Amino acid sequence: MIAAMNWMTERFQPKRLVLAVAALVAVLVSTHIPQAMMPKPLSGNIIDKAEHAVAYGTIALLFLLALRRPPGVKALLVLLLAGAAVGALDELTQPLVNRIASTHDFAADVVGIALVCGVYLVTRRCRRERFAQAVGSRP
Repeated sequence: MIAAMNWMTERFQPKRLVLAVAALVAVLVSTHIPQAMMPKPLSGNIIDKAEHAVAYGTIALLFLLALRRPPGVKALLVLLLAGAAVGALDELTQPLVNRIASTHDFAADVVGIALVCGVYLVTRRCRRERFAQAVGSRP
């Protein structure tokens, strides 16, 4: 147990990790509210897909911000796969509370995560190029 805690605190900032996990739990709880209790405007339309993408993208961003060191491509791939697995599990368990599992919702979850990872990679590359230009232009 102590070894696992040490591993986590070496890689994550604890307060930010708690925030990321809290966001994940909030999304999972909200996606398991029975369909009959959902407001009509939020039920199964294009806005619903955007909500899924934003929710899972936000969770991915919070996990990225919780890391102590900038992640590489492999770590981003792990984040994408882990997020996709959570999204799949989320959809698969919704029928247990009289909700409809949707492959479109799952796809929106993955798109949200992939967008955040993609923007992160582009931003990181731009920063590296700017830094290399700044260092290279010094006399």
